[in-house]
Amino acid sequence: MFFLFNTKLRKNLLAYSFTHSDGEYYVRELAAIINEDAGNLSRELRNLEKEGLYKSYSRGRLKIYSLNKKFPLFQELKKIVFKTQGVEGSLKDLVAGYAGISTAFIHGSYARGKEKEKSDIDIVLAGSFPQEKFFAEVCELEARLGREINITPYLDREFTCEKKKPGSFLNMIIKDKIIILKGSPNE
Repeated sequence: MFFLFNTKLRKNLLAYSFTHSDGEYYVRELAAIINEDAGNLSRELRNLEKEGLYKSYSRGRLKIYSLNKKFPLFQELKKIVFKTQGVEGSLKDLVAGYAGISTAFIHGSYARGKEKEKSDIDIVLAGSFPQEKFFAEVCELEARLGREINITPYLDREFTCEKKKPGSFLNMIIKDKIIILKGSPNE
């Protein structure tokens, strides 16, 4: 079995590919998207194709690559990539860098496991933090992942008050499936 994240190139490739698992790309196109050298990427894709994780076909002189969804460990690898390199892992790392954020979680279609390639990522944040800096970092993350990230920020006291209101937007979200990034919405 291949080493999952043994190089920066592989981390970037898998994070992008699993976030856009329906995508088909030729090497130079994908290299431009993930900002990697096309020669090295071509070699990496050939190696991953030999392992069975990617598949390819020719269209004229172009070789088109895509993830092999029939790979026996596809769903397990998708979960690992999401938790470490993809949306979830990247957001956890980002949120961890802000001590003022007390609670953060993902909700919506992504949290329920029903996201599509173009689905946005919805997160709720509670706390006091430099929002302008945080939002700038989110914009960079959106560009890297190719996904829109929607943020609903609350101050801690607003978060606490909103949780106490029966039938509130926040209560409906918390009762649904969520992915905790930091803290706990029930604290």
